[in-house]
Amino acid sequence: MEDAGCGVQTFRTPARILIPKLVASREGWKAKAGQRKGKLQAARVRVRDLAASRERWQERAGEADRQVAELQRQLQQMHQELAAAQSDAEQLRDELKKS
Repeated sequence: MEDAGCGVQTFRTPARILIPKLVASREGWKAKAGQRKGKLQAARVRVRDLAASRERWQERAGEADRQVAELQRQLQQMHQELAAAQSDAEQLRDELKKS
């Protein structure tokens, strides 16, 4: 409690009992803080890795979309060429029948 004369706290519990308890308390909060710091660092690493993974997947998905669009364009072009070839073949058949 407080000493009336000089404003310095004095404890009724002897130092031999207080000091080990204070040291244990300090070690406890330091350990707890260390664990929290480790968890925070692990979470930061995980977030960093997940962000990089997500970015890679977005790039791959974008590339796949571009590839699909290109293949669809090629397919449409091939359909047009096939239709043109079929009409040319039909014209040649008609010419052969006439002659």
